[in-house]
Amino acid sequence: MKQIVLFAAAAALLSGCWTFNTSEYPATCATSAPAATNVAVSVSGFSAAQTTYRDVVTVSSVYVPGAYGYRYYHPGYVATVPSHTYLPETQLTDRFRLRAVDAFEKAGFTVGAPTPDWTVDVTFSGPFTTNGDAALEAVWMVFSAFFLDYSAVSWTAQLRVRDNRTGRLVFHNDYEQRYETKVFGLIPLFSITSCDETTQSYMQGWCLSALTDRAVADATAFLSQTVSQGNRAN
Repeated sequence: MKQIVLFAAAAALLSGCWTFNTSEYPATCATSAPAATNVAVSVSGFSAAQTTYRDVVTVSSVYVPGAYGYRYYHPGYVATVPSHTYLPETQLTDRFRLRAVDAFEKAGFTVGAPTPDWTVDVTFSGPFTTNGDAALEAVWMVFSAFFLDYSAVSWTAQLRVRDNRTGRLVFHNDYEQRYETKVFGLIPLFSITSCDETTQSYMQGWCLSALTDRAVADATAFLSQTVSQGNRAN
């Protein structure tokens, strides 16, 4: 029993992967709303399409032919064989808008008021991968005999803050967020291709979470300063 456990642990260790030189998550901090002031905001945008894969299992029957042996003949048999087909499903997610709403509310802003004072809108674009990144990924895999992998991607965001009383655009900013990582595995090709940190879904979530936090930090700083100084547009 002990040998089986050790074998399973060794197999899991060998099939795993390790990341290094991964991009550092940006340090951000939301600015609190002015004390004793009700700053009502509407949060829009922050939407993204995410692709998941649904496992569809089908069952088919196959005939296993017989075989001749010494003094006997096996007539063969019919076996039931399952097969897996992974179908991509793309749908919009509001997880990043909810992340932004949570950050605004924790900073003391009112979200969801019937007549908000401000609208904070963010639009994501991507993913973007340069030809150099694609070439570098191929070089890492081939010249490391498929023990190493490199992945990189960039996403952008447009932040727009409008005064709902006048409809005027009062603050805007554009962002770019890059994610890159290197992966090492002990089993050539298998280990690095099974690593979550290099999948498109993981890299997208990492970049959009970072862009959301950066946009919220700048929007809360602007709104807090504007409300405190009474500089709202007329």
